[in-house]
Amino acid sequence: MKILVYDSTFEGFLTAVFVVFEYRYEEVAIVAQHLFAPSLFEEAITVYTDAAKAERVLNKIEQCWGKEGKAVVLRAFLSEEEGMENYLLAAIRLMIQYPEEQVLENYGNTAIAAIRKAAKSVGREVHRMKEFVRFEKVGDLYFAKIVPEYDVLALVVPHFKNRFSDQQWVLYDPQRAYGFAYDLEEVFPFTPADKQFGKLSASLPDGYEMLWKTYFQHINIAERKNSKYQLRNMPKRYWQYLPEV
Repeated sequence: MKILVYDSTFEGFLTAVFVVFEYRYEEVAIVAQHLFAPSLFEEAITVYTDAAKAERVLNKIEQCWGKEGKAVVLRAFLSEEEGMENYLLAAIRLMIQYPEEQVLENYGNTAIAAIRKAAKSVGREVHRMKEFVRFEKVGDLYFAKIVPEYDVLALVVPHFKNRFSDQQWVLYDPQRAYGFAYDLEEVFPFTPADKQFGKLSASLPDGYEMLWKTYFQHINIAERKNSKYQLRNMPKRYWQYLPEV
């Protein structure tokens, strides 16, 4: 059994799928790096994320299943359900084997049923976040802290960008330790440790920068240090497939 270990990102997962077909692996599993446990009986192979390979897989999914099928794959992946990568791999194998069939409609298949259930749950969580997220003003920014059950932050960003296009705002998930900010021109992802956080701080009026940093220190709950939570942000080019999850 070969174990393909990827970096926990969506592009990394898609790259791993590409590798499975590239090398014609049969007995194989895809595992996120933060969940991988070495074994004497398995061969671990590190997969390095390749945007071009990921895009080829995504394009093939759209070719066979359409944009809605692509959205289902994205939502299921962001459910963070352990083993979901391998359900998705199984479904994609079926897609390649039976390109003319509506594989995603085969609810009798264990993998398809799991994917559909996860995607539906993520969709419900997105609607809940859109309805109940509330912003508070911090300096000249509007800030919202959300701790969703699933990793849906990237999926609600288009909604808030359209709704609050005339305001600078920040959405932050302390459990997963990342967020998105809008500066009236673009939306960008950030973590408190990267340079984008400095960009946010610099946009505040004098006297607010320390308040901002203190605020983040206060809301960063214990789960932030848990290795299972990684930045799984999807590139912006994938957002077009999830405007109305």
